[in-house]
Amino acid sequence: MSDVSSLTTWMQTQHLKADVLQSYRKSFETHPARLIVLKDFLQDSVAERLGKFLRDEAEFHVEYGLYSIGDEAASEQAWLNANEEDRFFRFAKLVGAPSQSQLSINMLTYLQFRKAFQLPNFRIFFEELSGMTLGWSDDFGSHSMKAGDFLKPHNDENRNRRLALVIYLSPDWDPRLGGALKVIDAQGHTTKIEAEYNSMVVFDVAAGSTHFVDPIRSDADGSARLTIGGWYHRPN
Repeated sequence: MSDVSSLTTWMQTQHLKADVLQSYRKSFETHPARLIVLKDFLQDSVAERLGKFLRDEAEFHVEYGLYSIGDEAASEQAWLNANEEDRFFRFAKLVGAPSQSQLSINMLTYLQFRKAFQLPNFRIFFEELSGMTLGWSDDFGSHSMKAGDFLKPHNDENRNRRLALVIYLSPDWDPRLGGALKVIDAQGHTTKIEAEYNSMVVFDVAAGSTHFVDPIRSDADGSARLTIGGWYHRPN
């Protein structure tokens, strides 16, 4: 790998060792869905600040999706009027932060982290992990899923996407509330990934798999499944 000093600002150092990266690539390439989960991915202080920003400071807007219009958001009324089979997703997307939270240490960490993912060293890390040549990576966002939210089966192989990433940032998330990511490989086998705090799942969207998120139970009360995620795209 190239110089990794900038990555140690964000990532725990055990993930950057050459032998560890080699084992990650082997696990990724041999998994039927070309998938790997990295535990304790971020530095503890980074994960804490990102989680606090998303939980306490960020503003989210609920979005609704229909299979009939793809992955674009639908109006709430159109979603309510649609057949249940056509309802694709409901979750909240980060849209900003109130004035009193802007430029807090937690928000600054979030903005700097998003910017860091557009720099070459992060891309090189994921190229080493996956064995793939990757392109740009600014197709990222943050989401909150609360009681009743869900994401039904689909694949991400559109918009020139290649490698999907999701980082889980809810420290007290109870897996009994739902919210597990389930990836179904081309042979029909399912891999279940719980929303474990400070873990990251990485998977190849071109491996013939589909995935969905289990609905959040109605008794989740104010609990929120918080994530930062997105894609690396194919190189131009």
